[in-house]
Amino acid sequence: MVDDERWCAVLNADEALPGSAPVADTHVFLEHLGPWPSSPLEALDLNYAAELGELDASIALVRRPAPFRDAGTGIPDRPYVIVSTAGRVAATRTSGLPHPSTLADSIATLARGELPAGWKYEPWLILVCTHARRDACCARLGRPLIDELLAITDQERIWETTHLGGHRFAPTCLALPSQVVYGRVASDRVPELAAAVASGEVVPDLMRGRTTYVPALQAAEVVARTRLDIRDETLELVGSTVDGDRTSSIWRSGDTRVDVTIEKRLGPPRQLSCGKDALEVRPAFVAV
Repeated sequence: MVDDERWCAVLNADEALPGSAPVADTHVFLEHLGPWPSSPLEALDLNYAAELGELDASIALVRRPAPFRDAGTGIPDRPYVIVSTAGRVAATRTSGLPHPSTLADSIATLARGELPAGWKYEPWLILVCTHARRDACCARLGRPLIDELLAITDQERIWETTHLGGHRFAPTCLALPSQVVYGRVASDRVPELAAAVASGEVVPDLMRGRTTYVPALQAAEVVARTRLDIRDETLELVGSTVDGDRTSSIWRSGDTRVDVTIEKRLGPPRQLSCGKDALEVRPAFVAV
């Protein structure tokens, strides 16, 4: 058992959230009832996992929360498959996992703004990391977040997922189709977050970042939203330039625009995981 003061989420409570989300334009989630190994692809057939790894997408495993989960372990007979790309999210149930080439075709179809045959659009989803094998904080903080979400919203919209990166920001979750990752979602913020995701808005101060942006632009979006007080999707990135460790960007909402410059700096040494004693350095993204 980890001492309360040694949990990575406690040790890193002072670390800024913006700029910490993983980067991915496309997300693929495959239903797997568990148990989940530390590396999600290790739960799949070796050859299948190798072909899946060729996709230009982030791959993760998902399952329904315990009260609504099918009995059994591993991949169910008719697993759910969820794909999010180009501002859309769609799901299907298949007889066994789809071949990676079939999955690639479905991703391409969805990216073109078309619905793949046999799929259905999902209005929105929240996927909460509960990946205990990867880090204890994900389970001890993620599972209560699942329960709190289930108490106030549609169970069909909530999934458990494997690693989203940054377990020290637990509880952490991914909202779809916005592809925004959130962190440190405390109990008193759950209704606000759920309402925002359902209405196509964001909660800026809980944002780790939008995965379709590089870390500096993830941080810049939060700054722009805070300055303009915008939570909806009317905010757009006009353009950006990089000069060494500085990224300058222009953001617009209607006739209003704001320039944001983010500087990448070295953060202090940190214990990034409950299972690691060694200290590591991660960058910090600071508005200048």
